[in-house]
Amino acid sequence: MNDVVIDTNVMVYCFDNKFDLRDLLDNFFQSGFSISTIKKCMDELNIIKRQDVKSFFISYGIKVVEFDKGKNTDDTLLDFCLYKNGILFTEDKELRAKANKLGIRTLSFDGRAVKISNK
Repeated sequence: MNDVVIDTNVMVYCFDNKFDLRDLLDNFFQSGFSISTIKKCMDELNIIKRQDVKSFFISYGIKVVEFDKGKNTDDTLLDFCLYKNGILFTEDKELRAKANKLGIRTLSFDGRAVKISNK
């Protein structure tokens, strides 16, 4: 089972471009996967006033996990991926670079498809 942890920017990107996240991941993995995010990412959606995205993803069945080590959102995402042995899905290049240094596999968009890091 692949545990995919999504960043705030992926939620906004999928919503704004009308991408079906589950369909994209199903085509990519061709096997079982779960999708989760941390509560801090949902809080970011509140800050940027994107209630439309938040309600959509909650109704989509994305598991929102309370996981807070007192760090910023990016560092908390990395800690959560390490804890879950999860794959981080983000469009943030700096965050992907940090994740790769820690040995965390990452996903990003490649046009209308998904690509994985070399790890």
